[in-house]
Amino acid sequence: MSRDTPTDDEYTAYRVAALPHDEGEFQLTQLFERGYDRWTVDGEQQTKKMLADIERFTTDAFAPSTREEAVERPYVDDPGVLAVLTTLGAVCIMDHPKLEDTPSRHLALLGDLRELYVNNIGSLVREYEDWSLHQEIAETLYAKDPGEDGVHPGRVCTDVTTRPEFGEGYYLEIPFVAASRKCLARADGDEEQQGEIQAHVADNNLYVPVSDFMAKYREYAEDAFDRLLAVQEESLTAEQRSWLTANESAITDRIDRFFQAGQTHRVWENWNRQKRDIRTIINAVKAADDDTAQLDEPQSARALYEALKTYDSGQTWEQRACDSFSTPRSVGNTVTAMGNHSSVSIEHKWENRYTLTEYSDGARPLHVDDLEDLFELPCMAVMDERLQEKQPVRKDLFNLVRLAWWLPQYRDATTEEFISDVKDLFSRWPWYDEDTTEYQIRYELNNDIGGEIPLPMNCENNDMQRYCIGCDQCPYSIYGSLPFPDEMYEQIDDQPSPSTN
Repeated sequence: MSRDTPTDDEYTAYRVAALPHDEGEFQLTQLFERGYDRWTVDGEQQTKKMLADIERFTTDAFAPSTREEAVERPYVDDPGVLAVLTTLGAVCIMDHPKLEDTPSRHLALLGDLRELYVNNIGSLVREYEDWSLHQEIAETLYAKDPGEDGVHPGRVCTDVTTRPEFGEGYYLEIPFVAASRKCLARADGDEEQQGEIQAHVADNNLYVPVSDFMAKYREYAEDAFDRLLAVQEESLTAEQRSWLTANESAITDRIDRFFQAGQTHRVWENWNRQKRDIRTIINAVKAADDDTAQLDEPQSARALYEALKTYDSGQTWEQRACDSFSTPRSVGNTVTAMGNHSSVSIEHKWENRYTLTEYSDGARPLHVDDLEDLFELPCMAVMDERLQEKQPVRKDLFNLVRLAWWLPQYRDATTEEFISDVKDLFSRWPWYDEDTTEYQIRYELNNDIGGEIPLPMNCENNDMQRYCIGCDQCPYSIYGSLPFPDEMYEQIDDQPSPSTN
């Protein structure tokens, strides 16, 4: 059977769905066509049935039990159908009238849908009987990075087999010459030490347990969701999108019930419209001429309004916020409603005066004159104590380098100036070695993501949780307290729904 397109070949459908970043738009649109065929009878598309299935799949995704069950067995049995249900459900969520101005990364409901997709595609891959699919996926998951001892010209995974001497289950066979550092599968460790290596060595090969393969694939699938959604949005016409959102009702009703019940935490992740508006006003004032408006100085509502009128934002959500203000009074009412925000203070007179500071989401600001000031953050202080006693894990080094690199004093600094300062910082720990540290810093700086500088880890990142004293006990937040530049927050808002921050 030909393996040309997903529409007529199951293997190709699985491969395209499993590795969408490796495929062009044609193959991905063919994957969607395969999915649409599920609702086509005698050449006629059963739109009502398809809409009902989209509604059921999406609203079921809001239930944790559904998402958890999909880890054990697929909720949807075909990769094309899964791609259609997931992406069209996401469109319905994003186009809800109360959510259309919210950056997608702040939509908790989109995170629920992503989780169901990841668990479902993972189960489909696990249950697929042709091991050559796993071998193709392994090419992406375990291949050497460019510059890592050179790219291996042959197959990365030469077999999926059992090795009773290593234990039960299946193993991926990876030749030494093709093996990357990602093949060193580890058991779960703790904050004291890394887990034991689970890969085994025999016959000039590494044998990586399929359990490690599945764990790494689930991480990959989170980005795969975004790729599918981007292609679906590109392929939908305005008429098709309008028809979809106008005719579905169950998803909209469920979201409305969350709002009516006051369960906004189910809808948003650290985002609401008022925060959007006050951040936009602050950014507009910051960008305005001093003669128009200034931060840290009392301003009239009219001055704030004039700053918004002249603000040229490159962000769609900010432009929508600007357009929503029609008069100085509307601006004053918005700022007054946010009077308890840490970035707002109000002098109540016959004409109110508003003093705005750099945007902070309720966190205590931290000024960083020297890199040692970072250790005023409790999590950094805990990390400091650990590094006095133990060698660092790579993500500790990554976070320290990226945290420092985004500070405003280094935006115009040379790489050599930055490396010199970070080496001075690292020299406080007993394991410090100048040459090794310089190599590690340069390595982290050279590892971009899609051509963009990686963001520092946020408080919610799992790796930072090892050092966190608890958000309810801490007056700071990494993204809210440190004086990062606007471009970093713009990169955050442009990102699809994470994790790794």
